[in-house]
Amino acid sequence: MRTLLLPLLLAAAGCATAGTRTRGTVPAAERTLRGEEFRVVGSTATRDGDAFDAQLLFDRAIAHMRAQRCADALPVLDQLLRQFPASAVVPLAQYNRGLCLQRAQQFAPAADAMREAARSSENELAHDALLRVAALGEAAQTPAWVIEGTDALAARAIPLTITERVEVAARRASARLAQGDLDAADRESTAAIALAPTEEAVRALDDDTHAAEARVVAAEITRRRAGEVRYEVGSAEAEGAIVRRVQLVMHAHVQFNEAIRAGNPDWAAAAGFRIGEMYRDLYDSIVGAPVPADWDDRQREIYRTRTAERLRPLLQGALRSWESTLVMARRTGITGNTWVQRAGEAVERLRAAVAAGP
Repeated sequence: MRTLLLPLLLAAAGCATAGTRTRGTVPAAERTLRGEEFRVVGSTATRDGDAFDAQLLFDRAIAHMRAQRCADALPVLDQLLRQFPASAVVPLAQYNRGLCLQRAQQFAPAADAMREAARSSENELAHDALLRVAALGEAAQTPAWVIEGTDALAARAIPLTITERVEVAARRASARLAQGDLDAADRESTAAIALAPTEEAVRALDDDTHAAEARVVAAEITRRRAGEVRYEVGSAEAEGAIVRRVQLVMHAHVQFNEAIRAGNPDWAAAAGFRIGEMYRDLYDSIVGAPVPADWDDRQREIYRTRTAERLRPLLQGALRSWESTLVMARRTGITGNTWVQRAGEAVERLRAAVAAGP
C-alpha cells in the first residue's frame, strides 16, 4: 500500500493585508486578523504570535511526521481543519491525520479521517484512503469497515494494480470469514488465489502478504468445515464421519502448506500454528467423542485410554508443526507475531499433557 505524505504540491495561498494595529485598542487577549487564506494570531499577554496559511500548517505537520512525531503533528492538522475547512489541502490533511491516528491505534477516528480523505476528487488520494479504511477494519477486527472500503473502491471504479487486487480480495475473504460466512469467504479467497496462482506469480507481486493471507483463509475454511464433522462412538454414521473429517484435515494441511510456500513469514506462522491446532483438535474429537449411553465407567476408560495411545501420532504431528513454527520465527526474525506466541504456549501445554499421561 502506498503512503501519501506529500503527494501533491499545493500552490501557496495569497496573503490578505490587515489594518495597522494600535497597541491597546483590541481588548481581547488573543487577536486574530483574517484574510482570505491567511491568519495572523497574536497575544497581548505573552507578546508572541504566529502567522500561517493552510499550506504552512500542512508543511509543519508533515515535518513532524517525517521526524516520527505524530503526537506533535495531530494538533497542527486539527488546527488546519478548524481554521481552513474549505482549503484544497484538507483531504490530504485528513489522510495524514488518519495515518497518525492509526499509528496510535485509535482505529475508529483513523477510519473517520480516511473516509473524509476519500471524499477528495483526486482519485489517487481517494484510492489510498479507501484501502486504508479496509486495512483499519482488519486491524480493528471490524469486518464491516473492510467491506465498506472495498465496496467504495469498486463503486468509484478506481483502477487497481494486480497486487492491490489481491489485497482487496484477500481482505474481503478475511472479513467474510470473521463474519462467519464461509461460502463468501471461500469465493473471495479463491478469487485472490486465482490472481496469483503459482509461487512464481506470488513472487512477481510487489508484496506477498495478501497472497499468503488468501491461502491461509482458504485453508482455515476447510479446517472449520472439518471441525463441523461430529463423530460419535457406535453410531451408524461413525465410520463415514471419521473418513470425512480426515479427508478435510488432509486437504486443509495441503492448503496451509501452500500458504507457507507463499513465503510471507507472518502468515506462514499462522499456517503453522493452525496445522498443529487442527491435529490436536482431531485427536480430542475422537478420544473425547460421545460414547454409547449404556457404557459404564470402565468401558469409557478403556476406550479413551486405548484410543489415545493409537492416536498419539496426531499429537506428535501437532508438536512438530508448532516447533517448526518457532524455528521459522527465529530464523526469519519475526517478532510480536500472535501466532508465534500461541505456538509457543501450545508446545508447553502439549508437553505437559503428554508428561501427565492419557
